[in-house]
Amino acid sequence: MAQGEGESKAARHERIKGAGNPWELLEVILSGADMGAGGLSREEIDVRTRWWGVYPQGDGEGVRGRGTDRFMVRVRIPGGRLSVAQLRALGEISERYARGTADITVRQNIQFHHVEAPSLRPLFRALSAVGLSTRGACGDDTRNITACPVSDLLASERALDRELLAEVDRALNGNPLFYNLPRKFKITFSAGSCGCTYPEINDVGILPHLHPVWGEGYLFRIGGGLATRPHFSIPLPRFIAPERVVPVLLAIATLFRERSELREKRERARLKFLFLEHGWTIDAFATRLEEILGEPLPVLDEIPLFPMARREERDHLGVHPQSDGRFFAGLAVPGGTLSPRLIGHIADLADKFGRGEIRLTSQQNLILPGLSLSSLDAFEKSLSGSGLTLGSGFSSRVVSCTGKTFCRLALAETKELGERLAHTLEKAFPTLESPPYLHLSGCPNDCGQMRLADIGLSGIQGKNGDNGAEDGFDLLIGGSGPEGIAISRRTGVRLLKDQVAPFVTRLLAFYRENCKDNESFRDFVDRTGTEWVSLLDRGTADELRLFSEGLAVRS
Repeated sequence: MAQGEGESKAARHERIKGAGNPWELLEVILSGADMGAGGLSREEIDVRTRWWGVYPQGDGEGVRGRGTDRFMVRVRIPGGRLSVAQLRALGEISERYARGTADITVRQNIQFHHVEAPSLRPLFRALSAVGLSTRGACGDDTRNITACPVSDLLASERALDRELLAEVDRALNGNPLFYNLPRKFKITFSAGSCGCTYPEINDVGILPHLHPVWGEGYLFRIGGGLATRPHFSIPLPRFIAPERVVPVLLAIATLFRERSELREKRERARLKFLFLEHGWTIDAFATRLEEILGEPLPVLDEIPLFPMARREERDHLGVHPQSDGRFFAGLAVPGGTLSPRLIGHIADLADKFGRGEIRLTSQQNLILPGLSLSSLDAFEKSLSGSGLTLGSGFSSRVVSCTGKTFCRLALAETKELGERLAHTLEKAFPTLESPPYLHLSGCPNDCGQMRLADIGLSGIQGKNGDNGAEDGFDLLIGGSGPEGIAISRRTGVRLLKDQVAPFVTRLLAFYRENCKDNESFRDFVDRTGTEWVSLLDRGTADELRLFSEGLAVRS
């Protein structure tokens, strides 16, 4: 049934969700898909398929285009860990059912495009054969649970409890009590200091904590998120013992589920809006949480400070020693874009040099653990011509969402633009030691996390005179702070897609000419503000020169 007259988008979603648990309707969905996209109802295409990781794909024009009979399919990979057999199976699925497409997402998923409806059943069967599933990869449920990919490899970090992560995943994903949340619910297990999975922007960030009295346990952070109202998560002033992690997460999910005020507008339905718009404090949250649990939790009189790593230390790129004497390699995958051939090459590398395991990162890259010292030279030579790199050039620092090529919500194309932008900047600044991070999001929903980037580009519908609407971007800067991460600042600069590379080149040229003591771009922005960006866009040469002279005097 289509959206009824006077029925809001939120009301329609709530009505469809209330009519049946999509996790219990898989055979109904697949039976319809077997007959082609026309065999699926609007409720199934628009809502229910999401609980099985399936989104309808657009015609490449984003919000300005039309729907097609093809789908995006997202695979849930808890903690981002894959065996070689699983990765090879994903490569075969890409080639057979997805026209050679596959992307790494910022939540350690793999997603395919161009999947036709009758291919859903054999695709699901192929995933199941290697222990993978799409259940809970999308929808108003607990999304893929992310985790630091290297905590067990480093002596400086407490190793992730893999069984605990699996127990959390089993408790929430597929649980009929939690299929109908107000909106998506994101959880991450972070290492103590690296913060590579961004506990600051998850609904629940779980960090290891060693208490002097209670011993090993966890600290929870609550209510993070990005999009149009960025909000960093707030530390919960409670100590969570390992055996209480699952009950506490179930209680948080219950608290989230019961909040009717979060079901009125889908764009304001995330957990963070309890704090942003409904007057909740973290103490009120803790009180309600304990009421649901039926018992108090140990109170932390002082919240321990976790000094999170700077952005480049969260990437794990390059070759690093493991605590067992072997090494892991962090490989950059430009734009997170894979192909069947590249997937096969990665699997071969893991088989030949590693221990048959691949770990995806929240930066759309990957980790190969278990390399021996004697194999490192041969390993690095094997990367030649593959597109994979160990370095920290511009191509390794581009993160982008799917963009309007596949997404019906996007206002602009992102993947190809990000690749071209990186190529342009690498030619213009070949000696820049620490390139800034460049994130592109096709719309304000910010799946590309542009609010965390040194330079963020947010898709808009630009206007190009008589040519009408054209891909455009709002420019934001300063999303990586001197300590940890920060929310980027809007500059007021709007660019058409063909203006992006020239303007960002000028932006970085101004930084190079005016930075002092080889300071990073983020430190430069902290020191100088954003006025100079507006001058680059609309100011005169004299105004820009005077501003530069003023910077020199202040230095």
